[in-house]
Amino acid sequence: MYRVVGCFTSLVLLLAVVLTAVGNDAHAAEFGEAPMLADMVANGKLPPAGERLPRTPMIVTPNDKLGQYGGTWLMAQNAERDHALLIRTIGYEPLLRWTPQWTDTVPNVALSMQANSDATEFVFRLRPGMHWSDGAPFTADDIAFWYEDILLNPAFENATPEWLTAGGNPVHVEKIDETTIAFRFNTPYGLFPTFLARPEGVEPVSYPAHFLKPLLPKYNKDADAKAQELGFKGWKDRFVSVFGTPGTIDDPGRWLNPNVPTLNAWVLTGVYGKDDPLVAVRNPFYWKIDPGGRQLPYIDRVSFDLVNSKDEAGDAAIAGKVNMQERHIGRRADEILAANDNLQSFTLIESDMNILTLSLNLNDRDPVLRDIFQNKEFRIALSHAIDRDSIIGRFVPGALPHQAAPRPESPLYHTVLARQFITYDPVLAASHLANAGLTHKDDEGFLLRPDGKRLSFTIDTEGASRFEMLSAVVDYWRDIGLDVTPRDLSRDVFVNMRDNNNHHASAWGGDGGLDAMVIPINYLPVSSESSWYATGWAEWYTNPTNPDAIAPPAEVIRQLALYNQLKATADAEKQNKLMRDILDISANQFYVMGIALPPNRKGLVAKNFKNVPKVIPAAWSYATPAPTNPSQYYLESQ
Repeated sequence: MYRVVGCFTSLVLLLAVVLTAVGNDAHAAEFGEAPMLADMVANGKLPPAGERLPRTPMIVTPNDKLGQYGGTWLMAQNAERDHALLIRTIGYEPLLRWTPQWTDTVPNVALSMQANSDATEFVFRLRPGMHWSDGAPFTADDIAFWYEDILLNPAFENATPEWLTAGGNPVHVEKIDETTIAFRFNTPYGLFPTFLARPEGVEPVSYPAHFLKPLLPKYNKDADAKAQELGFKGWKDRFVSVFGTPGTIDDPGRWLNPNVPTLNAWVLTGVYGKDDPLVAVRNPFYWKIDPGGRQLPYIDRVSFDLVNSKDEAGDAAIAGKVNMQERHIGRRADEILAANDNLQSFTLIESDMNILTLSLNLNDRDPVLRDIFQNKEFRIALSHAIDRDSIIGRFVPGALPHQAAPRPESPLYHTVLARQFITYDPVLAASHLANAGLTHKDDEGFLLRPDGKRLSFTIDTEGASRFEMLSAVVDYWRDIGLDVTPRDLSRDVFVNMRDNNNHHASAWGGDGGLDAMVIPINYLPVSSESSWYATGWAEWYTNPTNPDAIAPPAEVIRQLALYNQLKATADAEKQNKLMRDILDISANQFYVMGIALPPNRKGLVAKNFKNVPKVIPAAWSYATPAPTNPSQYYLESQ
């Protein structure tokens, strides 16, 4: 078992209840199963449970008590780019998973993991006799296929994500035997098990070789001709249409083909974004059991009611179309509880470090704007121009003003990064603008750029409530002479603009409050997908030869080198020291500004919906609520 990095220690102190414990090494001679599956066995449509389960199933101890079979888990899902809800509820089955308390990683798909002394080799033993959802065997061959035919396939040039590299070199994966697979790195990578437990860690076990091989020319000489016959340009386009984009789980295409076998507890029967409701049914080959030897999940099906906004998600909850959910409904939780007495709340321990982060694109395509944005005096001016107390009073009464920095509960809390440039002082803001060389204004009172044009730019976000808060911020910036236009974009448009570096500025949430090491995207430019203040620098970090890569300044390069050192060590004390050094540079660079610390939130659960912990960590890197083992949730008969 790998101990999680030290930044999660404080979270344990916040959890007031004992959450689910998980065991891995027991086996029952006889297995129970859901009535719907028993009927299929009796009718000859399924093999008996003992033949469907691996020889060593994973045993999940229920949070409260052994459950009942049956029922439907009801949720509301945004019809546009909300595949994160699927990942967080039915799509989290990596080799290693978080414990419910977010304190350790434990084997999941893997039966065990053995790391060598210098953290360059990680050997996983898989569960013998495990199956994909269509009944085909799941073995080390599937992981070897992912490595050899996806990661190493030149047609999928971006299939190796940054977290699968160490020292700038990608992972090497070797099949030892049918149930043993080794991950090797050229340099020590002590943080690898931690990254593997993140939602992205499902990638190595998401490629069913028996299903996908016929799509590749290596295994099917007619693959290209067949693809063209079906209307595709070639085999690659057909592969992406069938499976989604290789290399990233942040792709709705992964959820558009219900025929792709999975290891998940529930399997989709429809197409995300098209079918309403979108329904997933129990996987008859799911490989987990409860302590009584009964195959999980307890709940028969999961149903996602498609909505167009968070407000509509709240309306769905009021109308009884939600019986357990935390995503989308937090802002209206009290209103929903007052209107629907069948629901009660559970607490989400907030891990985000800010309700609204604001970042300028330091790699802006406009060279004049780029020079202005890279001037730290300009960024300081924008921060001092914001009346945070007023915004807090209007949107989150009682919250603490806070910059984009780890939360006070974290051992990585950095006073300077959290509190610098936070006072509202328009006169001081004007002084910093002058220091940046911005003193001339046009007839309407707006500042002029050095080239004589009006200093204008857009700042984008997604979502009505976030846009409302952003608009309040922009009003303060306009007061000091900046012609800034806030925009509420669709999620797809927002992401696409940043993928192509076609943005001026961004407003978003604040990952990295308690998990600063695991998601450091706001503290140094490590992710071109998320470090929107410098996507070109992030591309350089991932691959300096990428045409979109932009070489960062020396201080940023030093910061990135420190993060490589951090990833290499498994020593928590060394990790913390290196991360503090990284945060020192972050404070000096001041990439991103923030507004306030977000308070803890509420999730909603029906009174007959059982085994949901009363307290759950809230974070993308934790994949809330997936590590609490949704397969052990159940609906109590009324």
